[in-house]
Amino acid sequence: MEREVQNPKDPFQSEILHNLLTNLFLHSERIKRKQNFKELKKGADLDFLIQFKDALEIHFHTQKSVKFYADLLHITEKRLNLATSKVLELTPKQIINERIILEAKRLLAHSNESIKEIGFHLGFDEPTNFIKYFRKLQNITPANFRESLSL
Repeated sequence: MEREVQNPKDPFQSEILHNLLTNLFLHSERIKRKQNFKELKKGADLDFLIQFKDALEIHFHTQKSVKFYADLLHITEKRLNLATSKVLELTPKQIINERIILEAKRLLAHSNESIKEIGFHLGFDEPTNFIKYFRKLQNITPANFRESLSL
């Protein structure tokens, strides 16, 4: 593709670049499928999962309950659990926890906020609740996690 772009422009260049790009995508798809890629099937379950993840991205700082998200999507908790389990083999609670932990790690690694401030930022009323939550899911305290990054 680089060589083709450097060639003098002619009426065929855009079509050649288009074909080269298509080939690149096809080769990428082949490699992806060899790496145990699991294609997501379109349908209601995937739609619910996408809506859930969009809502989670907006509300995870303040809402940690599966019921909140199920109500927001106008479905039952059981239906949301079925959808996430089918598509990702995870429960909604696991997905919520993963998102909160991801943000906690990001803040611990890339901000100067205290652990107490990070806990409040993530919707925990008490710093000890955040510390217990983090330790339960990561087997390390937030302070030890932050310290391990500086080593």
